[in-house]
Amino acid sequence: MLSLRTLLLSLSLCLLAGCSLFGWSRFAAPLPLTPAEQLALAEGHGQLQLTWPEQRSERSKLNNTRSFLAYAGQGEILIDLQQATELLLQVNQQLIRVQRPADGRPVKIDVSRYTRNGENRLRYLSSVPASAEVKLSLPFPTLRTDLQQYALAFQPIDQLIETEVAEGFPGAVLLVVKDGVVIKHSAYGYSQRYTDDGRGVSKPEPMQRFTLFDIASNTKMYATNYALMQLVSQGKLDVTKPIQHYLPDYKGGGREQRLVSDLLYHIAGYPPEVHFFRPDNRHGPAFYSLNKAHTEHLILTQVPFATERGVQSVYSDVDYMLLGMLIEKISAQPLDVFVRQQLYQPLGLADTLFNPLQHGVAVSQIAATELQGNSRGGRVSFPANRQGVLRGEVHDEKAFYSFQGVAGHAGLFSTAADLSVLMSVALQGGGYGWQRFFDQATIQQFVAASPYDHQYALGWRTAVQGDLAWHFGAYASQYAYGHTGWTGTATVIDPAHNLMVVLLTNKKHSPIVADGEGYYFSGDRFETGRYGSIMTMIYQALQL
Repeated sequence: MLSLRTLLLSLSLCLLAGCSLFGWSRFAAPLPLTPAEQLALAEGHGQLQLTWPEQRSERSKLNNTRSFLAYAGQGEILIDLQQATELLLQVNQQLIRVQRPADGRPVKIDVSRYTRNGENRLRYLSSVPASAEVKLSLPFPTLRTDLQQYALAFQPIDQLIETEVAEGFPGAVLLVVKDGVVIKHSAYGYSQRYTDDGRGVSKPEPMQRFTLFDIASNTKMYATNYALMQLVSQGKLDVTKPIQHYLPDYKGGGREQRLVSDLLYHIAGYPPEVHFFRPDNRHGPAFYSLNKAHTEHLILTQVPFATERGVQSVYSDVDYMLLGMLIEKISAQPLDVFVRQQLYQPLGLADTLFNPLQHGVAVSQIAATELQGNSRGGRVSFPANRQGVLRGEVHDEKAFYSFQGVAGHAGLFSTAADLSVLMSVALQGGGYGWQRFFDQATIQQFVAASPYDHQYALGWRTAVQGDLAWHFGAYASQYAYGHTGWTGTATVIDPAHNLMVVLLTNKKHSPIVADGEGYYFSGDRFETGRYGSIMTMIYQALQL
């Protein structure tokens, strides 16, 4: 049995070491704040902004405790002790003591040793004096990189893509994020491999990890949907209201009954597309337009519906043209300016933009697409058609000719790295670092499966019931969402596995092959350009 002297000695050693009656605690080494962190704490930025102790509920256990998203090996807390001289916190099961520095300035503590992947728990236990208020701010996670951990597991994917490149596939960049860590980021093949007549160039340009791609319909998500989600979070947009509420000129022919959500669910009744760029389009010469303002006027007042509202989900670029116009109306800014100022610049994404050649991006930094303008190997002809290999100009004819490169449905260029940051914003509840762009409730609203067709959410495509396995692969969870782009791009966000995949290819930068009375791009016939096999192999490599 321990003597009183032994007990007293043990208690003294415990107090010197930072032990509390509730268990062992550590005195956290206070770190100085950067100017950005000082601003974040002062203005309440980040994932959590807290003033403790609090009395937000009569149920005592609900007070002074919060959950926060983090990943193992990452985490920090900004603290302004104000009048307190000492603070006792609990992060998960670890007790942490914080002492006010002599100069009384706010401090930062590193809690990366105690965080885990997913939900973490933070509790306020006590302060000295007990009545003192303290302020805390926690950031959203940011991406880290470790390309070695799964290098061996990803070798079968490398072998598949490299084999297909050897057989003629143009090129690709693959990036995989697991639990907040970039575990795969590889480039394959070439950014430009073919001349306009389908022959190989004498010196094909190797693909780089930071090559920009025309992401085609992924524009719908990472420009238009992100802008819409921000406007919804700010209370400036209600997707259940009629489109006419925001665009008064949208009227006639049943337009008054169409809701904003109808466009997002693709149930407004529009056809898949209207060839405004062709004078011989199916709707007649009155619908010919090479001018953005005129194209928008046609969409607002003239473009006919193919079906009644809500009859079926028909994927339509017209829907997203209208949504881009709606964003411009609400924000009073061009779409490209709005997303640059509100999203890309705050995130530091210099390689995500519309019309990259007009903003100083070199052609050599961008992956090439079709070989002979929009002619499908000389099979398609119209007066405005471009000549030669397309590179740095949006491939989509409607976006390029009829919207001057900036449209809600297509036109955005980006890199795999930039897209992984953008995708993190959605996965992490609307924020990244000290920036918040929209709230968790809005994300949940937008990614929930449509009541009309479970393959769609509000704009997003979903993995519900596995019907889109060609996109998401065989093993994606029911919670996965993402999108594809015609030029050869696919993104997957799987919250159930804290997994994100960016697969960017320039598969349309390939020779056209005759097929009976039709034709196809040779790049479309490779597994890399079909998405689902690569996605399935990623889940297998991670044993998910």
